[in-house]
Formats: sequence, C-alpha cells, structure tokens
Amino acid sequence: MKALRELSVIALFATVFTVNAGESLDLNQALELALKNDSLVSGFVAQQDAWHQLSYASQTWEDPTLRFGAQAVPVDTFDLDQEPMTQLVVGYQQMFPRGEKLKNNADIMQANAGVEAGKVELRKRQVVRDVKKSWYEVWYRQQALKIIQSNRKIFEEMLDINQSFYASGRTDQQSVVQAELDISLLDDKLQTMQSELMVSQESLIKWLGIERVTVNESLPEESSNLTQSVEILQSGLKNHPLIKQANEKLNKRKSELALTQDKYSVQWGMDVRYGYRQGENNDGSDRADFLTAMVTVDLPVFTEQRQDRQVAASRSEMHSARYQKIDVERELLKQLKQTHVRLLKFKQRLALYSEKINPQAKQNAEVAMRGYQSGVVDFITLSKAQVTEFNTSLAELKLKYQFNKTMSDLEYLVGDEK
Repeated sequence: MKALRELSVIALFATVFTVNAGESLDLNQALELALKNDSLVSGFVAQQDAWHQLSYASQTWEDPTLRFGAQAVPVDTFDLDQEPMTQLVVGYQQMFPRGEKLKNNADIMQANAGVEAGKVELRKRQVVRDVKKSWYEVWYRQQALKIIQSNRKIFEEMLDINQSFYASGRTDQQSVVQAELDISLLDDKLQTMQSELMVSQESLIKWLGIERVTVNESLPEESSNLTQSVEILQSGLKNHPLIKQANEKLNKRKSELALTQDKYSVQWGMDVRYGYRQGENNDGSDRADFLTAMVTVDLPVFTEQRQDRQVAASRSEMHSARYQKIDVERELLKQLKQTHVRLLKFKQRLALYSEKINPQAKQNAEVAMRGYQSGVVDFITLSKAQVTEFNTSLAELKLKYQFNKTMSDLEYLVGDEK
C-alpha cells in the first residue's frame, strides 16, 4: 500500500515538474516581451502617422487649372491669321480656400492623429494590465502547488503515525481511513491546481510568444499608489488615454464646426488668359495679343437649407462629444473609487492573516499534533487542525493574488508609480 502511494506521489510530482518546466520570467521581462510582440500597437502607430501626413497634405491650395487651345478659328480654311479674332490661348485658373478651411482641415487631421495616439497608449496600458494579471495568476498557481505538495508530505507523516498507532492498538481503523482520505483529497486538489496552472500559463504565453513559461517566485515592488488618497489619485485620471481620446474627439468636432462655418465665407478665384494672334492689321502692323484677367466669387446666398442646417448638425455633434467626455470621466472615477476600496480591504485582510490567522492556525496544528502523539487528542481533531492550517495558507496566498491583480487595475487607471 505504501509503495503504491509513493509511486502515485512520484507521478504527481513528475506532472508538476513538466508543467513548470520552461523559461522563468520576472514581471518586467514578461511586460517587455508582451509589448514587443503586440501587433495592434504597431497598427495604431501606422494609422497615427497616416493622419499626420494627411494633415500636412490638407494645408495646401487646390491644384490650379491650365488651359491650352485655339479660339475663333475659321472653319473654311483653318488659317490662324485669316481672321483678327483668331488666337492661340493659354489660361491659368486658381481657386482660393474659403475662410480658414486649410487650418481647420489640418486641425481635424491632427485631432484624428491624437485619437490614434490615445489608442496606442490605451492598448499599451491594456496589455500591461492583462499581462500582469496573467503573470500573477501563474505565480499564484505555482505557489499553491508548492503549498499543496508541502502539506501532502505532512499528511503522509500523519498516515504513517496512524498506521503505527493502529498496529500497536493505540488507535482504530477509522483514523487510518481518514488519513488516507485526506491524502486522496489533497491529490485531487493537486491535479486540479495543475490543470488550472496549465490554463493560466497558456493565457500568459499568448502574450509572450514563447512555447512554455514559469514565473519567478518573488513579487515585484508594491506600487506607492495605494498610500495615496482617492483625491490625489484622481488627478492621474486626467492622463488616462480614454480621456485623451475624448478630448481629441471633442477638438475634432470643434474644428469640424469651424470648417462648416467656413461655408458662409465667399470663395475667391482668379482666371488669367493670354491670347496670341497672328497676321497683320489693315495698316500693315502686327496684330496685338489679348490678355484677359478675371476674378470669380462663389457667394453663399441660399444658406437656410444647406449651411444653416450643416452648422446646426456640427454643433450638435460637438455637444455630443462633450457629453461623451463627461461620461468617460465619471466612469473612470467610479472605477477608481471601487478599485481603491477593494485594495484597502485586501490590505486589511492580508494584515489579519499575517498577524493573527496564520500564526494561530499554525499553533493550533502544532498543539494538535503534540496532543495526538501524547494520546490526548483524537485524529479527527488533528486532521481538522491540519486542514485548517492548509486552507488558511491557501487563503492568504489567494488574497495576495487578488490584491496584486486589483493593483493592476489601479495602475491601469492612474499609471504605474513605484
């Protein structure tokens, strides 16, 4: 029976070793790999550059129009010097932009570039947050496996003691069966945790682009954000990429409104033509060439059904963007307050486990073991004490995991300050 149990332990430990085999990374290394491998950031950067290029392009005048041709050519002979009005004409026409159209167009493109810049920063924050959570989960599963393995050895020692006591008549068979059941339950927890570890590793591997991974045992330095009040942390929300995007979208709507209002301005144009004539006048002199210069004006006269309604629509879109910005600010502030409260509660609970619950559970297990060896305490009491110590160790570990995972949410909101 004992040999079979030892083989089972070896098989379980071998599985754990296989799961944990791979490259060991600290959190900073994982973040660096993830940001390097993320293709969306590169896509947003490329789109941002495209908007910058369009902004420069939008600040130029429309291309001029050149005209070449012959005018008043007699169709009976097609002789260019037969009629005095026949001329070869070259013309140049240039339209000028309305109002501040070029500046407003450029501002719209720059605002679009700003939105893409916000997407870049937002994506980076999201990647950092999600990779941190995945890294912390792998860390938690690895540490939980070690706790389970360590406690399994303790329960094996208890089984050996029970079997020795049973052989000498100091305990009954039920105690031996209970000890074997405790080990079987631990084996189930071990296999479950192994499965969960592999799943969490795959989640982390997705970001890193490597085949297998384990993480370092030590946690990174705790952020100083937790020591600050919500009021101080709230100032960090101003730099959140979602708010930056909302600001850029509002700026875009303002520029679009100004561009629409430019349609009330007149549009000027210039048209210059030069006509070359051949032949002679009746007095024998050469025929003079013709120069024609004109100015064109596009007058926005009928504005009620076009410009007025377009301006009204642009103004409504600007107000909509302003309300959306307010909503983003309120949502982020709500998330900040909720996250900060959860972190403080996790901190309080961790202090309680560190200062009271874990020491008490350990002392209770030690006293129960001494009492059982002395014959004062029965095995059920001992088993309960050991299970309690085991559960409190896992509970404290899970609290650390939840605390750091929630800290990732806070750092996503206000930035990562060490």
